[in-house]
Amino acid sequence: MSLTRRQFVARSALAAAALPFASPLAAAAGPRVRAEFMPIRRGVGAFTGQGGTIGYLTSDAALVAVDAQFPESAQAFLDGLRDGSTRGLDLLVNTHHHGDHTAGNAVLAPAADVHVAHEAVPGLQRAAAVQSNGLDAQRYASETYQRTWSQDLGDEVVALHYFGPGHTCGDSVVHFERADVVHMGDLVFNHRQPYIDGPAGASVENWMTILQTVHGRFSDDTVFVFGHAGDGWPVVGTRADLITMKDFLDALYGATRARLADGQSAAQMEGFEVPGHAEWGPTPMRVIEPVVAEIERSR
Repeated sequence: MSLTRRQFVARSALAAAALPFASPLAAAAGPRVRAEFMPIRRGVGAFTGQGGTIGYLTSDAALVAVDAQFPESAQAFLDGLRDGSTRGLDLLVNTHHHGDHTAGNAVLAPAADVHVAHEAVPGLQRAAAVQSNGLDAQRYASETYQRTWSQDLGDEVVALHYFGPGHTCGDSVVHFERADVVHMGDLVFNHRQPYIDGPAGASVENWMTILQTVHGRFSDDTVFVFGHAGDGWPVVGTRADLITMKDFLDALYGATRARLADGQSAAQMEGFEVPGHAEWGPTPMRVIEPVVAEIERSR
């Protein structure tokens, strides 16, 4: 018997515990969370399960997924979104290339009429798959864009915007225009130490600029969906959370630069608390190393 979304929410909390991690990126991004559909407004919502938060649209006119998590949770998401029907997706978006956002493409892409991402994403995804011997499992966006992209889907418009390198060099900001809901991908880790993908072109300095720019483009009525959140923090929030993320990155960058100026190595910095942001926890090497590298390149 097919599950309605309400039944899915009730049962998936138990199922989520059985989902394995399939990527070191997922482990770095945080622990498993309860699988759940969280409606926001006008058919737009957020789905948590395994990996980066999926944004979705469900309406009489269209089904949309923003990001794909891993195959197991992607299938659970698709089954719940269809709510017992055999409908396909009108649109699948990947906000960036990381495996905890794209591994589920293997499930969602075959069901999607259109699959889109920033132009940098397929190449980055392919390069990462070569390193992990995962080429055979990849599904790449069939359509890409440089700066902006949009599609009219009945009573909703989905628009993608690129503001330059941040978390990677291919991060999309996805706006459900009429619902006024924005999916930030991994440009926001809500009160959680971020993953900064230096080899994939990340820029902490421009990441801060992106957050300030997006904050200025939207209003206090806009609802934001985040790629990840710390324990006890939500993956859905407000534009004030963008400034919280920006302030963390600013303090992280400044503290790292000061420690370098004092002669500390990256190894000696491991575990330091970012000033004013103790609740984010100790700073791991995976965060320190790309920041150090960026600072040293700027000298």
